[in-house]
Amino acid sequence: MENKVVVITGGSSGAGEALAYKFSAEGFNVVIGGTNLERLKNVQSKVKLLGSKCELVVHDVSVENDVKKLIDHTINSFGRLDVLICNAGISYRSVFENANLDVFEKLFRINFFGSIYSVKYSIPHLTKTKGSIIAISSLNGFIATPTRSAYVSSKHAMQGFFDSIRLELKNKNVHVMVASPGYFESNFRKNTLKSDGNKEGNTSRDEKGMMSTEVLVDKIFEGYKKKKRDLIFTFRGKLAYLLKNWFPKLSDRLAYNEILNERESLLKNY
Repeated sequence: MENKVVVITGGSSGAGEALAYKFSAEGFNVVIGGTNLERLKNVQSKVKLLGSKCELVVHDVSVENDVKKLIDHTINSFGRLDVLICNAGISYRSVFENANLDVFEKLFRINFFGSIYSVKYSIPHLTKTKGSIIAISSLNGFIATPTRSAYVSSKHAMQGFFDSIRLELKNKNVHVMVASPGYFESNFRKNTLKSDGNKEGNTSRDEKGMMSTEVLVDKIFEGYKKKKRDLIFTFRGKLAYLLKNWFPKLSDRLAYNEILNERESLLKNY
């Protein structure tokens, strides 16, 4: 993997941070993007301790020109791009009737359009290296849950987009993989937005027993090496996928009860 280059959006924390360490440990040079300079610097310093080069770009993935700046910086710094990881994302917890549509749109611009912009400006460079695109999606990319309509619809849109792009890039030998984790240990839920657009601050779920971020990124890297099409990580996730396709009414009931029983569920008074 020596001298290969990976770009990771949302690379300053959570799965993005862990992916930066994993790919650097495997010999990749790393470019991370995000909005928080101090967190990016912290990740950059740790990547360098692993012996890899690491560039950072402060940017907003929901702004097209900012994403172009990230890819341009990568090519100017390293002259190539081998792997694009579309990881940046946020969630929004609200009954749709009470949802702030401005926040709904903000989430879509980050989760969905951020991926579109990243792929758009990366394709010419990935074509040259016969590289890979890795989309960090979610089980919500094909299973709906209540009070997450913005997140669910953005991940469904991501799934459709990457499925289409995979077919378009087939003859260019660019590998496209969609990773769809369920719940795993992360600060992601603490950053989930509430109806008013402010962050939750606390997770709505008990994280005991969840897959660790380190295990998650190990599986993603293995999927990348084997050029997998899709990754679903656990028996429970695979079962949920099968139920959705073969027993949709049962899947709906299970999804509803899952959210009904979470901490501070928004369904209890609705």
